[in-house]
Amino acid sequence: MISVNIATYNRSLYIKEAIDSVLAQSYKNWELIIVDDGSTDNTNVVIAPYLKDPRIKYFKNETNKNISFTRNRALSLSQGEFIAILDSDDVWNDIDKLAKQITFLQKNPSYSLIGTNAVAIDPAGKPLRDLNVPLSDSEIKRVILSKNVIFHSSVMYRKDTVVDLGAYNLALNGIEDYDLWLRLGAVSRLANLSDRSLLYRIHGGNISLTDRLHLMRINVELVKQSRKSYPHFFRAIIRRQIRLWIYQLISFLKRN
Repeated sequence: MISVNIATYNRSLYIKEAIDSVLAQSYKNWELIIVDDGSTDNTNVVIAPYLKDPRIKYFKNETNKNISFTRNRALSLSQGEFIAILDSDDVWNDIDKLAKQITFLQKNPSYSLIGTNAVAIDPAGKPLRDLNVPLSDSEIKRVILSKNVIFHSSVMYRKDTVVDLGAYNLALNGIEDYDLWLRLGAVSRLANLSDRSLLYRIHGGNISLTDRLHLMRINVELVKQSRKSYPHFFRAIIRRQIRLWIYQLISFLKRN
């Protein structure tokens, strides 16, 4: 019924904890598809003992591709009706997460996706703060143009709906999830559970200012493309644009 997708790259320090949190789930009718985007660390060594479980399958890209390619490969290898995402540095801390989400989607066929609240943790796993997101479809859609309010590692979605939409955009690495949520929300309903079922690991300084500017420019374009599907477009685009200008100013000052 459920295919859990883990896309990973050089996360040998964390992936064991991620896999263990899948194994701890009370709902057992799942398969775990791990796709390694050409890791150069010992990720394969860490994963090897888990492959004794026939539900766990490991694939490795011959060369480093990108995150969207790797996510789409995991999706194409999945046999489940529902897809649950878990990034290899995050952890599910609720053993009933999958059970709650599949129950919700089976009872609510108009919904294509269900996420959860989260707790931010540092690289060592120490809790930093609670992360709250809107829960209902109307609340999510009221603010989604202004910010991404769905944690990727918290979601379960309907495979067929995502495949019909073309899955993850190969050109949008680092923002591929937000683009997918916007497209899903345009054709179906979205929700988050109030449970803090995800430990979301924060890595300080992982993204350069140049990369951040690039992603922010794409954000602006995605908001423009979705203006007819969601309310409060002008408020959202003004906020996005002001933030982009601020980061452009910071980048200019650093160069000069």
